Parts: sequence; structure tokens; C-alpha cells
Amino acid sequence: MTTFKTILAALLIAPAVTAFASECTPLSGEFKIGKTDADYASISSAVSALKCGGVNGAVTFLVEDGIYSEKIDLTAIQGVSAQNTVTFESAKGNNMDVVIASTSPDATYTVDLNGASFIAFENITIENKTGNVGNAVRIDGASKNIKFKNVSFNGNERHVTGANSAVIYSTSGDAKTNIAFEDCEINNGSVGIYKGGSASADTRTTITGTLFFNQYESALALSNETSPVVSNNVISSVSTNKNYKAISMDNVGGNMVLSNNVVNAVNGAYGLALNNCAGSADNYGSVSNNSVNVGGEGSMYGLYLSGTTDNVVFNFNRVKLTPTKENAAKQAYYKNAGTGANINLLNNIFFDLNTGGYTVLGNTYKDFFNQLPSQSNASLSVSANGIMIEKVTPAN
Repeated sequence: MTTFKTILAALLIAPAVTAFASECTPLSGEFKIGKTDADYASISSAVSALKCGGVNGAVTFLVEDGIYSEKIDLTAIQGVSAQNTVTFESAKGNNMDVVIASTSPDATYTVDLNGASFIAFENITIENKTGNVGNAVRIDGASKNIKFKNVSFNGNERHVTGANSAVIYSTSGDAKTNIAFEDCEINNGSVGIYKGGSASADTRTTITGTLFFNQYESALALSNETSPVVSNNVISSVSTNKNYKAISMDNVGGNMVLSNNVVNAVNGAYGLALNNCAGSADNYGSVSNNSVNVGGEGSMYGLYLSGTTDNVVFNFNRVKLTPTKENAAKQAYYKNAGTGANINLLNNIFFDLNTGGYTVLGNTYKDFFNQLPSQSNASLSVSANGIMIEKVTPAN
């Protein structure tokens, strides 16, 4: 009798389930989110519709002005593709008009992308700044083809470290592919963008035209990456963290491109720090046209290489040290006891406010262990293969 009742109940429930599923129509086209004359009253309700029915065409959600105190969870959406993308954007095109904010002090994130793909956020603000820890955006799982354009991200202003207080945290659980930040603004937090990278390495991370302001530990920290592009960004820091790194790259391979970035770290530590970043013999990494200013009282390094950082070209970089007092550890360019094979320095300017600067000209400058020649440690070797080093007298 019990078995019969179970079968009968299942037969009665089945039509209801089928009817419910048929109500989840795939989405396509433009939809409005807001309080008046809108298709969805909240971003969460729009996300629920996506999860329920998927998409069968490109979808754009135009979000009305306002503060949306919500916690958004986006996972894999059925039907998405390079053509059938999903975009959330401000209806008026101004990122200050639409704010997605977590108001709970215990919120670990505001927006979570877990295994999501072909999702874009444009012209909005995402923040998580009320709690002791928490991310504005967390990217988890094997997410791919995620784009943020003209998005303002706000984290907390506390002097904390670690990934859980990064404004954007991309976890190391699975490999991520083609994650892009374009013309964004990232404020506060321990780290602006923290990408842990998986064992199989994230690929094609692109960060361009983005402003990083007031991070305590690092503006940008990428680990376990293949061929990232970090270009035309501005980093401004007043952090007093003695281990602050404006751009930190760890275990990054392939055709890494760091170009046209402006770094101003007024309280010292590291400008560009590369550890175990190796290009291949036929596809060098490129660090070019960056302007790096490091100042303060503590130890400071403009370009800092460690570990197996090989096959990298440093071209047309301008590194300026502006110490407020003399320091023993003060080097515009430094390579530690790692391998450092095939490091080519071309047409860089290294300038020290106290001692003057030097222009390095030529095709290669291998085994450049030291800082500026006038500060060299005699126990380390300096070899200049066909290189001219020219003294630059500081202006009065």
C-alpha cells in the first residue's frame, strides 16, 4: 500500500512539475529592472528568471537608478554563448546611478559568479564596504568570458590584508578564461584585483584603462596565469604597508604584457614585482612603457625580479625613486639570486632623486644584479655587453 501511494503521489506531482517548467520561458532581448514600469523589481528576480529559463538570444537588463541592496549569485545559464550574452547595465549609462551594495557586515561578497560565462556588467557600481572582510565581486568555479566595463568597485577602507578583503577576488578552485576589466575604477580593499589562478593556470586575463586607488596590500595581484595583458592602468597608493606591491605577478608564463601603466606608490615598497614569471625562448614576456614612482622612508624597489623570471624584455620604462631619507635597500632595478636568464633591458631610465639617474641603452643587459651603478654592491657582478650607461644629473 505504501508503494502504491508513493507511485500515485509521483504521478500527481509530475504534471505540476511539467507545468512549472513550461512557465520558465527562455529570455531574449531587453528587459527593465526597477521600481516603476519594469519587468523585474530587483536584480535578484531577473537572475532567478535567467536560472529558470535560460536564454535563446542576447539579453540586456537595463537597470533604473537606485541602490539595490542585494546579494547576487550567478551560475551557469542555459543557452549562453558568444552571441547569446547576458548584460547588466545602467539604463542611463552612468555608473554612479546604479549601485549594487551589500549592507550586511557579514556578507562575504555582493556579486558571486560561480561557473558563469558570457556575462557582462557595464556602467554600474558594485560595492561591499560595510563589513570587516568581504569582496564586492567573487569569481569562482570555471568561469569564463566575464567582462566588466566602466564599473566602479568599492571595498572597505580598513588596513587589512588577504584575499577575503580584496575588492575583486578570483579564487583558485578552477581555471578561469577570458576575464576582462575595461575602464573600471577600483577603490580601497586589501587588494584591488586578486586572482589566485588554478593549478592549470588562468588564461587571457585582461585589465586595461582601470584606476586603482588606495589598496593597502597590492593594487593588482595575479598568480598562476598564462599570457595576461595589463595595460594603460593607473595605480595610486598612500599605503604604509611595508610589503606593498603595486603590481605583483607570481608564476606567470606565456606572452605576459605589462605596458603603459602608471604607478605612484608614495610610501615605498615595490612598484612592479615579478616572481617566477617566465616567457618562452621564442615568445618573450614584455614589460614596456611603464612609469613607476616609488617613495617614502622604507625599502623601495622600482622593478623587482625574483625566482625563475626568464625571457622578459624591459623596454622604455621610467623608474623614479623619491626617498625621503637614505636607505640601504633602494634600487630602481633589482634581480635576486634567481635564474634571471635572458633578461633584456632596452632604453629604460632609472632615476634616483638623491644620486641622479642612468639611462640604459642597447640591446641586452644580462646579469644586472645591482641597483644604480653608483650604489652597487661590490660583491655582485655587473656586466654590460655592448651597453652605454650615461649619468643623468638631477635637476636643482
